[in-house]
Amino acid sequence: MQTETLSVRISKAESRALRERARKEGISKGSLVRRALRAYGVTPEAEVGKSGYDAIKHLLGKNRGKSRDLSSNPAHLEDYGR
Repeated sequence: MQTETLSVRISKAESRALRERARKEGISKGSLVRRALRAYGVTPEAEVGKSGYDAIKHLLGKNRGKSRDLSSNPAHLEDYGR
């Protein structure tokens, strides 16, 4: 994520409330502001991380024409663990 710094003038009461809420939530003030911006609809939702399938889908189907029973055929498991 590319970031940019934004300076905003807020009152002492707002600053105190922001600090207390961030402490209560256990997050930084910046994270709390970013969450508020997303909730207000100003920024898009964070992208969902890749699933395990998405990470390996380019590898699926690469074993065409090879043995399909490597994990269950006793002939392939004779030397397993030695």
